[in-house]
Amino acid sequence: MHDESNTTEEPVEFADFNAKLLVLDVLCYDLDVLQPYAGDDDESDEDLDVEGQDDRAREYYDDLDLLPSQLSLVTELTVDSDLEVLQDVHPGWDGSDDRYDPQNWDDVLDLPALGTVYAAAPLPAHVVERLAAKGVEVRSA
Repeated sequence: MHDESNTTEEPVEFADFNAKLLVLDVLCYDLDVLQPYAGDDDESDEDLDVEGQDDRAREYYDDLDLLPSQLSLVTELTVDSDLEVLQDVHPGWDGSDDRYDPQNWDDVLDLPALGTVYAAAPLPAHVVERLAAKGVEVRSA
């Protein structure tokens, strides 16, 4: 884990929470830069909202600051319903709807070192075009 407590960097605000989740999956689970949501032993089904979302996990990830130095570590992103961070936010979600699909990709496009996006399903054409224009390779299933 990186200690960013002595940094003067300003956190980056994401316009789209779902895009932030894609980045958080890399930073929390692939690179171990940030601590993923751990939950409580006391959590129960009552902690889930009516649609099955874990509001504590969502709030944790929403409040997590992302610094430019951390974002510069992200070279690859995966767009898939099986991401661990999505299972934190919505345990048991099967990806059968688009509730966690980013609507605004600007923050992803601003990732300085992003080189590849792996997508389990085809991304919207306008997103692929914008990523390609930035030199990002998109690999779809």
